[in-house]
Amino acid sequence: METERGVSWSQVYDTWRNHFYSLNDDKAKSAFNTFFDLQDFFSEKSPTLGMPLTLGISKKDGYCDVVMALHICEQLHDFFEKRFPDIPSPNLSDLTPETYEVLDRFECISAPMLNKYQTKAKKKNKAQAKLRNAKALKDLGHKLVRDKRNVFISIDIEAYEIDHSILLEIGWSMYDARTDKFLDQHYAIDSYKHLKNGKFVDDQKMRFGFGTTVWCSLKQAFKELRKDLDWAVERDGGFILVGHGLDSDIKYLKERKFLWPTAHKSETLEVEESAKIATLNTDIIYGASVNDMHNPPSLGRTLNILDIEHWNLHNAGLLDKIDWCDSSLNYRSFSVIGFSKLTIIG
Repeated sequence: METERGVSWSQVYDTWRNHFYSLNDDKAKSAFNTFFDLQDFFSEKSPTLGMPLTLGISKKDGYCDVVMALHICEQLHDFFEKRFPDIPSPNLSDLTPETYEVLDRFECISAPMLNKYQTKAKKKNKAQAKLRNAKALKDLGHKLVRDKRNVFISIDIEAYEIDHSILLEIGWSMYDARTDKFLDQHYAIDSYKHLKNGKFVDDQKMRFGFGTTVWCSLKQAFKELRKDLDWAVERDGGFILVGHGLDSDIKYLKERKFLWPTAHKSETLEVEESAKIATLNTDIIYGASVNDMHNPPSLGRTLNILDIEHWNLHNAGLLDKIDWCDSSLNYRSFSVIGFSKLTIIG
């Protein structure tokens, strides 16, 4: 791994700007603005054309940035003094060099090139932040499971493949961590008995394997869901949502004006304002476990990767029970496999 001591472009720019603007001298401000005008900075006659720069990651905090080596900072300082000898230049000691892991070296010849590498750095930082947040979610999931205090609820809704405004099924599984017990519910909407999926999405409506499918109205199904949520909130003060890509299911509920319970015995359309303690998105947790948040696999693919047996994925009901795994590598997996999959992977 190649490393380099240097200072980020943004630190040089900000430090120099603060220095020249603190002089309260219009000539100093003008000199700074002229020197760092990127069209001028990379002009054909400029000594800074082709400046060697690095795309690097700070060994201190993991932040990615465009970096100048220390000797380049010194040369930049000399170029400024030669061009503006009457303007007090900043001290190099005002800069705080760091050690960077070198990702790429380049000789910058234009403002667009500099912008391209700065954009790469921003994307890298965004990806790293996403991974850090995902790992924090994974750790939170482990803690909530270990605490054995709350109810984990996984909700799935199956819409009609031709018209997503029509909901054919709603199911949920509740895992009570206090008692290590499950409650599985599956409701099929009786006004749409004549509608079936199968062209784009598998039709598994009649293959619920953990109880009896109840035919009823959507209103009644929502009423039963609300009863179970209310019970969890009354006992524990909240509930934990689990699922592999929950956004669409939550959106369906909001569009149908489903009211979530709050901790203050009221109700809300917004799940984030409800008594929800946490949302454990298993697609995010899986990405954290493999250190790759790019295009997380589908539920079925995730189960295949984890070598977990599954079937009837497009049935809004529970397919399997709970699976605890430990190994010499301290691997632990808590799995509720079904319409939504809860997997907290170590």
